[in-house]
Amino acid sequence: MRGRPTVGTVLVALLTNLALAGCAAELPDAVDRDLTDDWVKVAQVEGYVPDAGKCLDVVTQGTGRYTDLSVDCSVLHYAETVHVGRFPEGATRGAKAYAAAYAECDVGAKEYIGRPWWDGLLFLRIAAPTDAAWDGGARWFRCDVLEVSSVSGGSNWVKRTGSLKDGIPANIRSGCEKYDQKRVTRNDMATVPCGTAHNAEFVGLYRAAEGTAYPASERQWDVIHRGCYELVAKFLGTSVATARRWGVVSFPLGSDNWAEGDRQVRCWMWFGSKTLKKSAKGTGGKGLPAW
Repeated sequence: MRGRPTVGTVLVALLTNLALAGCAAELPDAVDRDLTDDWVKVAQVEGYVPDAGKCLDVVTQGTGRYTDLSVDCSVLHYAETVHVGRFPEGATRGAKAYAAAYAECDVGAKEYIGRPWWDGLLFLRIAAPTDAAWDGGARWFRCDVLEVSSVSGGSNWVKRTGSLKDGIPANIRSGCEKYDQKRVTRNDMATVPCGTAHNAEFVGLYRAAEGTAYPASERQWDVIHRGCYELVAKFLGTSVATARRWGVVSFPLGSDNWAEGDRQVRCWMWFGSKTLKKSAKGTGGKGLPAW
């Protein structure tokens, strides 16, 4: 069978001829004896890495793909990539790596939006390389923010227009709310103007420390509430002991999210059956209805 020589075959033949010729005569000084020093080096192949600032017409999945449909942010879309990070070398997939990624996403999102993403009816999800891409060395993670109809349970994804780079629109900012504790679900947090009667106010979000159990018992719930009381104290400008004069509503995500490293807890201060018609922020607790 007649074959076509590869580069390697030609090189072997050339080196052999030069070696044989070297016995008969010296090469001129102008001849470069290093055959490979002028060869163009093959560029290292770079895998797909997403870009921040892109809007996506998909609800973010845990495993990211380069085929996620990117659209202009001025048209209807579900998600916006606010930050792209990288898992450390040697990292393995698991809750520890994802918890660190969520913490980085929180910081990156704040820089992108100009304020914490949880100040609005928004949700942050992480997309990471597919298993095949991970095995091939890909270590990026993508931080996507999506709008939701509610942050307190039973929420639906909402398509939106415009970029969060311009800030969180006023109509979806978290703030003063009405909360009906008699309802079975927490999907009854209705945002209202702070000048109208309300019995709850959003104070922020924290991420529980590694090793914190997902709350199932009263003791475990006390640990979660403790973190919210720290946010209430900061919100009011008081000590934690003073903040405990009022109630809190603590809302962690589901146990599956928790196990995967997303240990976020949203917190509201709560006045029970009492109401007020102003924001409690920075009041030091003065003028607020007693529990």
